[in-house]
Amino acid sequence: MSSEIVEVPPRRPGPDADAPRAAIRPVLPRPARSAEARLAAELAYQRHVTLELQRAILPLHEEPFELPGLRSVVRYLPASRASRVGGDWYITAEMPGGNVLLAIGDVAGHGLAAAAGMARLRGALAGLAFTGAPPGRLVGWLNDLVRHVAPEHTASVMTGYFDPATRILTWAQAGHPPPVLVRHGWARPLPQPSGVLLGAGCGQYSEATEQLEPGDLLLLYSDGLVERRDRSIEDGLATLCEAARRTSDPERVIPAVLGALGTTDPEDDTCLVALQVL
Repeated sequence: MSSEIVEVPPRRPGPDADAPRAAIRPVLPRPARSAEARLAAELAYQRHVTLELQRAILPLHEEPFELPGLRSVVRYLPASRASRVGGDWYITAEMPGGNVLLAIGDVAGHGLAAAAGMARLRGALAGLAFTGAPPGRLVGWLNDLVRHVAPEHTASVMTGYFDPATRILTWAQAGHPPPVLVRHGWARPLPQPSGVLLGAGCGQYSEATEQLEPGDLLLLYSDGLVERRDRSIEDGLATLCEAARRTSDPERVIPAVLGALGTTDPEDDTCLVALQVL
């Protein structure tokens, strides 16, 4: 009996034959794919609504603008991740008596809840400042608001008045990083008055004063600028001061600081206000 040998042609490799196994995504069952699509759509919608709320509340200046005795530049960078849109906010406003109200704050958390908390605190401070109350009392009132009206949130804030006639800054803070003063080629954080995080407990909020000079640069910023998972706030603050001390131009200092701190793709919202004393 004779036997025939049949040659079987080698199998041709498919397009994914040589691809690493980790690069091949498993095909999800249809219900799982639908749930994944719904979640992605909900996150995208929440981010859209949150950003629109921020834009409606925060004046995002594209160009430098003038305040009594100050030349100002603001940069606001939303977080790169859709789920990380947060509650950073600021105020720069001339008051009826001639002083300039300055404030910057950050509501803990992300998404619509944080943006709503930001709107509540910013609106409250803007209204309370018209009473003429000193900064320490303003921060104390904000603490009462958070503790009794929105106890689910904690928040940090720095606020004060700049007097353009005397160039004196009077300020208070609640758990917020201190402003940085740039003068004659050096930069340092201002000595911080005492004050606990808003919503973290009761207590008095003390005040500090700083005599500013023509040409000084004052930087207000949210903690997203200096804080990262891989570095401490102290290291971030040192990097900020080193980058800022090289220029007193508010338009040049912002890109210098952002470049040094690597915030082109921020993990959290970042707000930076540069104020040049005239």
